Amino acid sequence: MLRAQAETVLACDFFHVDCAVTLKRVYVFFVVEVGTRYVHVLGTTSNPDGPWTTQQARNLLMTLDDRANDFRFLVRDRAGQFTASFDSVLADAGMDVVKIAPQCPRANC
Repeated sequence: MLRAQAETVLACDFFHVDCAVTLKRVYVFFVVEVGTRYVHVLGTTSNPDGPWTTQQARNLLMTLDDRANDFRFLVRDRAGQFTASFDSVLADAGMDVVKIAPQCPRANC
């Protein structure tokens, strides 16, 4: 599925950075265009909750503008930051949200 649909797939996730100066952990939310491997860094926060992540999905759609129609799928894990409102923002834009299988971190491209 991935090779055939790579041009229409986005994948999103978080990574964290530990700041040695402030001794805080900062989470970075990013989205990858699988076909081109272009990375969109959507934002950073020390508390990635559902409303913040949902707003980042809206920001992504504004960034993609007309190109948002080119994408059919968004692959994500089952983290608590991805709420139903996050999924509905993308569904309203015509994207199907695909959740990876539980306890399979390598399934996320």
